[in-house]
Amino acid sequence: MDIARGFLRYELWSSLAQDDLRQRYRRTIFGLAWLTLSYLVFILAKIFIFGALNPAPIAWFAAYVTVGFLVWQLINSFVVDGCTSLINSETWVKGVQLPYSTYFYESISRDLIIFAYSAVVAGVVLLVTGHFPGRAALTVPPALLLIILNGFFLHMLLGIICLRYRDIVQIVQTAMRVLFFLTPLVWTVDQVGPIADFLVWNPFTYLIDIVRAPLIDNHIPLTSWAASLGMTVGMGGVSFLVFSIFRSRLAFWY
Repeated sequence: MDIARGFLRYELWSSLAQDDLRQRYRRTIFGLAWLTLSYLVFILAKIFIFGALNPAPIAWFAAYVTVGFLVWQLINSFVVDGCTSLINSETWVKGVQLPYSTYFYESISRDLIIFAYSAVVAGVVLLVTGHFPGRAALTVPPALLLIILNGFFLHMLLGIICLRYRDIVQIVQTAMRVLFFLTPLVWTVDQVGPIADFLVWNPFTYLIDIVRAPLIDNHIPLTSWAASLGMTVGMGGVSFLVFSIFRSRLAFWY
C-alpha cells in the first residue's frame, strides 16, 4: 500500500524536511532558532495589543493566545502545505519512482519541526503565567496525534485536488485568512455575543479546544473531542476514497 511504503521511507522524507528548513535559514546567525524567536515576538505583540482589549486576566489571556496560535499555526500549515505537497514535488515525481505518500510525510514532518520550535515559547509562557499541567493535560498528546492524523488526511485530499485544479490553492489560502478571524484565537466566546453560535460550524475551533482547554483550564472538552473524532473519521474516509480512485492518474496531471 502506498501509505505504508511511503512511511517506510522515513529516513528520506525526514532528511528532506530537515534539509529544506536548513536551507531556509542557511548562513543566518541563529539558524533554526529563528523559528522560536519569530514566534516569541509574534505572540508578545498579540498579547500586548489584544490583551488590552480583553477583560480576562492578562496571565490567562497570554496562555490562551499562545497555545491557541500554536495549534492554529500547525493546522494552518497542514492545510496550506497540503495544497502544494504534490505540486512542489513535481521534479521528484518525474525523476524518481517513490510512493506519493512520501511527499505528504515530508511536508508534515517539516510542519512538525516548526511546531516543536514554537512549542518552546508556549511551554515557557504556560509556566510563567502559572499554568502547570494537571491531569487533564494527559489528553494533550492524543489530541495532537489526532490533529496530525487530520493533517495527513488533508494532505491526501487537498494535495490531489489542488494538483488537478491549481486555482483551489488560492481559494484555500484565502479561506484560511478569513477563518483566522472566525476562530477564537485573540478573542473569547463571551466577547462576540450571538456570533458565538456560528462557531459550531468552524471545525478548527474543536481541534484547538482539545489542546488548549486541558492546558489552561485543566478541563477536558468532551464535546470538542466528539466533534474532532467525528471529523477525523469523515475526513479519513473521504481522503482514502479520493486517493484510491485518482492515485493512478496523478503523474498525468503535472
